[in-house]
Amino acid sequence: MSSSRLNLFWLIIFGLTLPVSVVISTQLARRSFERVRIRGQTITVKGYAERDITSDLATWSAKLVTREAELAGAYARLERDRTSLLEYLAGKGFEASSVALAPVDIDTLRRRDEKGNLTNAIESYVLSQRLSIESTQVQTIADAARDVSALIGQGVELQAELPRYLYTKLDDLKLELLAEATANGHERAVRLVTGSPNTVGSLRGASQGVFQITPAHSTEVSSTGINDTDSVRKVTKAVVTLEYAIE
Repeated sequence: MSSSRLNLFWLIIFGLTLPVSVVISTQLARRSFERVRIRGQTITVKGYAERDITSDLATWSAKLVTREAELAGAYARLERDRTSLLEYLAGKGFEASSVALAPVDIDTLRRRDEKGNLTNAIESYVLSQRLSIESTQVQTIADAARDVSALIGQGVELQAELPRYLYTKLDDLKLELLAEATANGHERAVRLVTGSPNTVGSLRGASQGVFQITPAHSTEVSSTGINDTDSVRKVTKAVVTLEYAIE
């Protein structure tokens, strides 16, 4: 084959392969760019964990109130009512030594004249005293608070509050829930990139949400957190926000 024909042959080959080379080069450059761009991205996920808990401490308070025209009579009645309440609590398993007694509060009510103005004449004395108990016998306190209304039928004027049910190991539980929520968030991130050519890289940022302590089976949430003290059985929920690098 002559040199002129040989040169013509290679020119034709070069012309045919040039577009293919350009396409291949473009694709390689595009893929390289995409890899760099994806590597610079991050993914943000929520991690969630919850735990059922049962209150291990309960507190309960009540206030005795008496009203009499004479101070001595009001105090004598208060003592009788206090004795009745302490006997009731002893029957529930709470001895007098376990009951905290606040000082007696005395309020003087004065008569009003025909125009409704207060006078110096004393109409009656109102005496009140608060009692409270705290115990790990959670159910016993719940029963005592529920049945105390029986004293009202005996003439005891009692203003009883609802028991407060607490969990004393909450600080340790919060640490456990944060670890579980973080693991849950990482698993979510891995699942989100499954099927793609990328992987979850290092943790770039993390923030803790508020804890929600709600009654069992409740779906209530609050941006400032919930701390339920009205229920014996509760659910503690933790949420974290995690940002991972994508590689």
